[in-house]
Amino acid sequence: MTLTRTNRKNTRSYMKRRIRHGSLMLLPTMIFVVAFVVIPLIYVGIISFCKWNGSRTVKMKFVGLQNYMRLGNVVGFRDMLIFTFVFAIAVTVLTVLVSLVMALALDIPSYGRYVNRSFLRACWYIPALIGGVAVGVVWRIMYNYNNGVINSILDMMGLAKVNWLETYGVTGIAVIIAQVWVQVGMCIIIFLAGLQSIPLELYESATIDGASKLQQRLKITIPLLAPSITINFVTTSIAAFKAYELPYTISKGLPGYSTHLVTQMIYHYSFEALDYGTGAALSILLVILIAAIQLIQLIILRRREDIY
Repeated sequence: MTLTRTNRKNTRSYMKRRIRHGSLMLLPTMIFVVAFVVIPLIYVGIISFCKWNGSRTVKMKFVGLQNYMRLGNVVGFRDMLIFTFVFAIAVTVLTVLVSLVMALALDIPSYGRYVNRSFLRACWYIPALIGGVAVGVVWRIMYNYNNGVINSILDMMGLAKVNWLETYGVTGIAVIIAQVWVQVGMCIIIFLAGLQSIPLELYESATIDGASKLQQRLKITIPLLAPSITINFVTTSIAAFKAYELPYTISKGLPGYSTHLVTQMIYHYSFEALDYGTGAALSILLVILIAAIQLIQLIILRRREDIY
């Protein structure tokens, strides 16, 4: 059945109105993004090519690529870059794996007979609502060598105490554990939403065909959770690369530069050393790293979604 000329006009008019109304609804958000994201990012890009101490009385001096070229000579730059990647990868992988396991456990209906599932979900989400500094202080107290609860538990079990905050390698693990604890809650919520969108008929059909629970998880649940896995990987990795308050509060970047992140060095050069050019260059480097990694992730994970 073909559309008449009048119907075509009405359809085009409706689509134009829809686009116009949608654009008006997006306008406040677009203004906010341009004012607080795009313009500051452009300004930081300009500063990265200049030498400036942040004072209004001192003019910015254009130095070209000197700020980028001297990054390799910055003290602790290599250790900082290595730990930033290790931190982001470890936090992303562990957060997604732990949240997936917990979401599958919280989605089991039989658990509701013994404990309220909504209460458990709320408990897992609470860390995401607490400020990074507050969480960092709590974890730093827990990691205390003499009086921390973690070492007290190890002592009661007859195990040797661990110097969590002053040992190379160990301090990095301590920071990663705390960051995973904070980010798991949001990922669990996203996985639970994905699990609830899977039709129960698929599991019923698989049960009739003789599929075990493990086979159902591997052949039905995991493939259909592909969009949720993509979202969690992308958002968690971005948050890990941008992390500042929690890691800094726990370790202060110590020992040495072994737990120093790019964000911490950006703060140091911009607001402590008053070298805005180097701080801006580090900021642009971080933006490029995040954009490149997210693009690679999206390409790989989207292909996986297409397979299923």
